[in-house]
Amino acid sequence: MGRLFYFFPMKRSLALACLLFSFVYVRAQTVLKVQFDMAVGYEQQKLDWSIAGNSQGQNPNIYSELKWKKLGGIALSAGAQWNITGRFMLMGSYSHSAISAGTVTDNDYSSDNRTNRVYNETFDADQGFSRSVAGGLGFILIDNNRFGLVPYVGYGTSKQSLHLLDRSGQFADLNSSYQTNWKGPFVKLAAVAKLLSRLSLKADFRYNQADYNAKADWNLISTFQHPVSFRHTAKGYGLEGNTSLAYQLVKRFAINLGAGVYHWETGKGIDELYLSSGTAEQTQLNSVNRSGYRLFAGVIFKY
Repeated sequence: MGRLFYFFPMKRSLALACLLFSFVYVRAQTVLKVQFDMAVGYEQQKLDWSIAGNSQGQNPNIYSELKWKKLGGIALSAGAQWNITGRFMLMGSYSHSAISAGTVTDNDYSSDNRTNRVYNETFDADQGFSRSVAGGLGFILIDNNRFGLVPYVGYGTSKQSLHLLDRSGQFADLNSSYQTNWKGPFVKLAAVAKLLSRLSLKADFRYNQADYNAKADWNLISTFQHPVSFRHTAKGYGLEGNTSLAYQLVKRFAINLGAGVYHWETGKGIDELYLSSGTAEQTQLNSVNRSGYRLFAGVIFKY
């Protein structure tokens, strides 16, 4: 079974971008030479994946399914933009979210369409993290006294460390993990508009094309290899959007308050299981879906 490139339809991407920026018509600040920002907040996310019974996606079409829900915790982020020369900008960003709450369900089925369930357990998932790093080159498309708009192209990675734990003591030694990595190029639009003399509205939209890789350690299953019990590979995409209000306290310092949402998903891929006997088996990875939101407050330094 070959892996598929999974593109978000271009028309929908353009529509989302237009929607995000269509309301920005008021006076705006110009693009600055250098800007640093730092923020702290709360992030909550979820992730699910399922596999079929064989490489053809059959027997049954959904054999095993895991869903991590309400993975919440404190989030930290930092970013920088630098007008290197003329109309060209460099940008970089880093974010880290610590997972301190959440659950995960594990279900297995013997028939198609989630029928004849043969296994059903809910575990704790209040441990782990998510981390993202990105860098890109931008071109100042609009920079005047009314509006600033900068499109970027770049490359980014987004990783998660997810767990299956049991705080009840029923499975005292359970400490299974699922480590994800979404990486690939992106395009981004960043806009800023001045609402009042000291108040500005910022918004950005990012489309990511992603190679998805994940590895897992199902630590209580003796018939699986350890520390890597199976791997997932697929092609996918990600959409991210953020908006915030920034209030300028003094000439080079502002505070901001904002929110963001994101959604990532893959198409069909490969699940490769490694057995303790030394053999490996493959089946179809149906899809991986990840989404979440963030709320943040921070500071902006301008030069």
